[in-house]
Amino acid sequence: MASHAEGTLEIKSWDEHPFVEIDDDRKLTTTTVTQELHGDVEGEGSATWLAAYRADGTADFLGFQRIVGTIGDAEGSVVLRMTGGYDGTVARSDWEVVAGTGTGALETMTGSGVFEAPSNGTPSYTFDYELH
Repeated sequence: MASHAEGTLEIKSWDEHPFVEIDDDRKLTTTTVTQELHGDVEGEGSATWLAAYRADGTADFLGFQRIVGTIGDAEGSVVLRMTGGYDGTVARSDWEVVAGTGTGALETMTGSGVFEAPSNGTPSYTFDYELH
C-alpha cells in the first residue's frame, strides 16, 4: 500500500565549489549539503550534487542524497537520486529511491517525490513511497 509524506527541510551546511569556470558566470560545480528533515520524514540528509550554471544564474543539477531517520513508522536509511534545476527563483528536483540502498525498516522502500526550495522561503518535499 502506497503512503504519502510531506514536510520541510532545514539546510545545516552548504559547501559549493566550481571545478570548471567557463566564462560570464557559467560554471560546473560540486555541492555538498547537510539537512534536517521535518514532517512525515524526520532525520538527517546528506547530499552531493553536480551543477551546470548558465550565464543568467539558472542551473541544472543532479546527485544523490542519503536520508537517515524515520519515514512514517519505519526507521533506517535510504538513498535518493535527484535531478532538477534552478530557474532563478526556485530550485526544484525530482527524487527517486535508488533500489537496493535502504537499510533497517527502509530496506525494501521504493518511491519518488519532489523537493522545492524557493529563494526566499522554506524548502519543502512531498514523497510517495511503498515498503514491500
